Amino acid sequence: MSSSRKDRLIREKIHDPYHESRKYTDGAMCPGCSAIYQSGHWLWPKKEEAQNITSADQYLCPACKRIRDKYPAGVVVLEGQYLDRRKDEILNLIDRIVQEQGYKSPLRKVIDRDENKGRIVINVTDDHMARHLGESIYRAHKGDLKIKYGEETRFVRVYWSRDLP
Repeated sequence: MSSSRKDRLIREKIHDPYHESRKYTDGAMCPGCSAIYQSGHWLWPKKEEAQNITSADQYLCPACKRIRDKYPAGVVVLEGQYLDRRKDEILNLIDRIVQEQGYKSPLRKVIDRDENKGRIVINVTDDHMARHLGESIYRAHKGDLKIKYGEETRFVRVYWSRDLP
């Protein structure tokens, strides 16, 4: 007799309410950001295609759904005395990374950014983008970096802080 149980509860590994389980028709367009669904992925249209887009099928992409619902996949929290002194430099780095990440994929967007009393909180639509932001700031400015993943959800919290010596 086998000692392993066959009747255990089977759970999905990671729950993501914005994961697209259905496949759209190729050429479907997101009315929020004009991304095109092609071969199972949301992509930016090529320049020559962008002017000729007249898709009858329109569906919000997962990133635009997250923005509409204000439901981030990642939160980046920056704080500390160092942030106050180098705020413009750090914000320029963040803006550059957001632009690069957004160029690579239409699913990597910023939902909102809140700057308040020596603290910046950035909500993003992609967990990998949140991690990339935190790691890039850490590489450029050192400090303390903590990355915490949700146990059963596709969500990450990134904390970066640095005080002056």
